[in-house]
Amino acid sequence: MSIGNSVKIDRAWKLAQDKVLTSVTKEYFEEEQPSGRIVHAGDVWKATVPSDSVAAVAAGVAQQYTQLVLEEDVTVAGKRAWIARSGETRLADWISPRFGQGYTLQLFDQAGNRIYTTDPCNWVFDYKAGVLFLENSHLSATGFKITGYRYIGARGVGGDPQDLQQVYEAGSKDGVIVLEPNGTLVVRAPDNTRLLEIDETNRRVILRDPLIEGTAVKVETVDTEVRDNILTLNKQESGQTPPSNFVSGIEIDRGGSATKPTVRWNNQTKTWQVSLDDATFHDLVTADQMPQTVARKYVESVSIPTMSVMISNVSQKVNTPGCTLQIYESVTGQLEQVEAEVVWSADWNSVAVNFEELFVGAIVITG
Repeated sequence: MSIGNSVKIDRAWKLAQDKVLTSVTKEYFEEEQPSGRIVHAGDVWKATVPSDSVAAVAAGVAQQYTQLVLEEDVTVAGKRAWIARSGETRLADWISPRFGQGYTLQLFDQAGNRIYTTDPCNWVFDYKAGVLFLENSHLSATGFKITGYRYIGARGVGGDPQDLQQVYEAGSKDGVIVLEPNGTLVVRAPDNTRLLEIDETNRRVILRDPLIEGTAVKVETVDTEVRDNILTLNKQESGQTPPSNFVSGIEIDRGGSATKPTVRWNNQTKTWQVSLDDATFHDLVTADQMPQTVARKYVESVSIPTMSVMISNVSQKVNTPGCTLQIYESVTGQLEQVEAEVVWSADWNSVAVNFEELFVGAIVITG
């Protein structure tokens, strides 16, 4: 069984008014849902149409026409069809009351008298096409004028990358998002500082002074390059003091159940520590902190011929007292042990070595 003509007619009428058919007993203005239509990309209105017509004109989205004279469509008898035109240009895409009551089109006769929708001529205006239709003849159908607003903003989808440019207000701060012609998406501060760049050409993201919050950060890359000279770990919030027993360092994950070699700072003992099994940690010490039972060796190389060599701060180089001193003279590229006068200071912290002739070689202190 086919759909009846009354339903077809009612649906077509309501579709023309951008309304969905829910009941043939409802007038079009009683239908609440807009129908929407499938349109070509070139017919898409890109710009947002403000509900205030004055604001739309100020934003360059709408153009106001005041008592524009319509042109008769002579192909229609009885002077019942009239077209909005400017010279040879059809004036279509009038903004309908769907965007705000201020966009409601007004119709006037040739003398400028307002013709309301309650007039017996039963006029209807097609906002999309810019065409006036009269169901019945008007008493003074010598000409008509209209007052309304046409959409003149950007159209289409995609196209110029610069179309993606918006200013977002946040109190006294403004941020600008721009898609540049080279494909780079940029977020800029009011002073033009580039806060975020998504560089399509070089396949990289540049983020200025990021603050990352949360419980975990995962970096799934092959190589990580850091330009900073100093990396600060265990950074506390401003004004707070870290606990005295904290530890902080670098841990190497070798996968599975394998042990994790670790280098860390132990704030309780105030020492650097190292572990090969992430369980037993050993203190790292400087040369002057090494136990007396561990022998150290210091080599004083002499490349300029001299009759005397003075070595100071011996206690910082080897364990004293009890150290040994050996002298090796350079002979045709080899080192041969020789004797010389050795004079120690009273505190064993410096030593003078005096030679009978010019000396080139090495003086070795072990202790």
